[in-house]
Amino acid sequence: MKIDPKNDVLWRVYLLYILMVLFGILVLVKIVIIQTKEKDELIEMAEKREERFKEVESHRGNVVSKNGTLLATSIPVFDVFFDPCAPHDTTFKKEIDGLATCLSRKLGKKSKAKYISDLTKARADRKRYIRIATKLSMSDYKEMSNFPIFRHGKNKGGFITERRYVRNLPYGVLAARTIGYSRENDKDSIYVYVGIEGAYNEYLKGKNGQQAYRRINGNFWMPVPDPFNSEPVNGDDVYTSIDIELQDVAENALMNCLIENEAEQGCVVLMDVKSGFVEVMASLCYNQKTSKYEETYNYALRHNVEPGSTFKALTMLALLENNPSLSIDDKVNIGTTGYKVFYRRTLRDSHKVNDEKGYTTIRNAFEQSSNIAFATLVEETFKDNPQKFIDHIYDTKINEPLNLDIQGAASPYIKNTKDKTWSKLTLPWMSVGYEVQLTPIQLLTYYNAIANDGVMVKPQFVKEIRHGDELIKSFDTIVINESIASPRTIETLQTLLKGVVENGTAKSMSKLGFSVAGKTGTAQISQGGGYNKKNYTATFVGYFPADNPQYSCIIMVSNPMGGKYYGSSVSGPVFKELAEKIYATRLGIVEEESDHQADCKSFTSASMVYYDDFMNFCNIEDIPFIDDVESDKWVNVKINEDVTYVSHVDFEENKVPDVKGMNATDAVCLLESMGWKVTFTGYGKVKTQSAKAGSELKKGSVINLSLSAK
Repeated sequence: MKIDPKNDVLWRVYLLYILMVLFGILVLVKIVIIQTKEKDELIEMAEKREERFKEVESHRGNVVSKNGTLLATSIPVFDVFFDPCAPHDTTFKKEIDGLATCLSRKLGKKSKAKYISDLTKARADRKRYIRIATKLSMSDYKEMSNFPIFRHGKNKGGFITERRYVRNLPYGVLAARTIGYSRENDKDSIYVYVGIEGAYNEYLKGKNGQQAYRRINGNFWMPVPDPFNSEPVNGDDVYTSIDIELQDVAENALMNCLIENEAEQGCVVLMDVKSGFVEVMASLCYNQKTSKYEETYNYALRHNVEPGSTFKALTMLALLENNPSLSIDDKVNIGTTGYKVFYRRTLRDSHKVNDEKGYTTIRNAFEQSSNIAFATLVEETFKDNPQKFIDHIYDTKINEPLNLDIQGAASPYIKNTKDKTWSKLTLPWMSVGYEVQLTPIQLLTYYNAIANDGVMVKPQFVKEIRHGDELIKSFDTIVINESIASPRTIETLQTLLKGVVENGTAKSMSKLGFSVAGKTGTAQISQGGGYNKKNYTATFVGYFPADNPQYSCIIMVSNPMGGKYYGSSVSGPVFKELAEKIYATRLGIVEEESDHQADCKSFTSASMVYYDDFMNFCNIEDIPFIDDVESDKWVNVKINEDVTYVSHVDFEENKVPDVKGMNATDAVCLLESMGWKVTFTGYGKVKTQSAKAGSELKKGSVINLSLSAK
């Protein structure tokens, strides 16, 4: 029988159609079964296979001082967890006793029996992620990794660790507010940026990586390979201009000053004159809760004050710029009473400035800080056009915000005649530093410009950004104002500021052994809209050496209640201590080296010298010498019959060496390396030492060196 081809094809089509219908029905049936009977089981399986990404924290960059030491760094800490289901039954039963003993001794949170009970129960309940400890140091983590059970590792011992980083300040509270921080506010998830850490957070923070994790059962997540995994990129390092050694000196001097004068708060800022880089910024405020002075508030940047007599340098600038023929030897009549009434308001001088006829020169008025003289001069000069006085001050740009990288700096307030609070009284009162507000760092910026021959530079705190050895960015000096006044005015101001120290209210600094220029200020603090004679701000601001300025500095102390309140007696000693330290260890040595002659006297006159310095000197000057030393750091140099001999120097533990004749830098380096602290008086080379050579002295004790240039 012959089969019709058409019927054969149709039969196959029908069969395929029926099979597809049956397959579709089976699929629908399976979907129904999944939705009804297998739903919970499949969801549980899916959860067991759930994957998610977790951020891998990057290593935050370091903050480095001018000296090359770490001001802030991130250190790893470890959180330890335990999977009690991971160990084999035999291992768990055999070693749980030892693990419990170790945990109890190390952590001290639970007894041995409690650890055994809790971990055994967790194993029975199939818990896979038990928190054991957090924030362990590297050494503690390594110790714990060798505990019983834990020593078998993650898979066989259930020892699970998570590494993270915490910020560490190696110098503790030293410069802590200037270094600052960057952290998230837990309440509203807003980041708070403080100090250098906050200002340069984008460089420091790096870039987090990510790692895929899969939940295998319970709540245990296992890292797994994934094409979207990425390694973290470490943050850049920020190299600051902060000199940690000088910061330490400044903070200690400020602390002693505040304690001695029972003051509310105070600050110190030290700046390099030419570049504007800040090398010291310290602010201390009394905390009534702890009864201690703490750096909780950046007084130098954020606290606006009426500057008092320190503002007279701006008043003098306006007078000189307004009248180029004005001479500081011109006389002004201030009367003989010691006070003068301006618009029914009395202004007084703190001491007699005038002669018997009521006259004084402008020079003497500035040096002795006469309020009456400057109020009189400004009133007579600008009474008909007070805005002209303001314009001269505005020309310096002292009225403009500094726009510092560190956030939170207050803006200056120097009113003009359009201000609603302007009155006839404003002009004379502004001339002596009232009815205006400046922060300490703004005031220092102006005085630094005087020291810098009129060039006003922006205060900066960071010199470089680096990633390892790679330079990412360097910061150059930023000029705010090419010239705050005419050369004649700047030269006159420099003369006047030097005169304040030589003849005026800061005469106590004239005996430092190097020249200083500056201005004292003692301003009454406004209380409830008025002033009283109990609350003052005491200030000294200036620069040194006066003839070749290298550093400018301001010290401002608020509310001294210990009986003294003048800037010269309260703030002056802090300036003196810091300046002496700088001159003895830095500036004075430069002058000594620049004046050296081609002989060995500077080396033979010292009890010992640094061997490399002596050898380099002899090589440059082609001076032969004989030595019997190998790798000595410190040597003794003697000349006998025109032959130079170099010999070994012995040191005994805890016995003070003879450092007389040494330059200050070498003496400090040697004594501090042997465990003692060093203080200075004077400048130049060591003349005497407080601890006798050869005497035994406990480590940490203070040795005072008396220095002399002769």
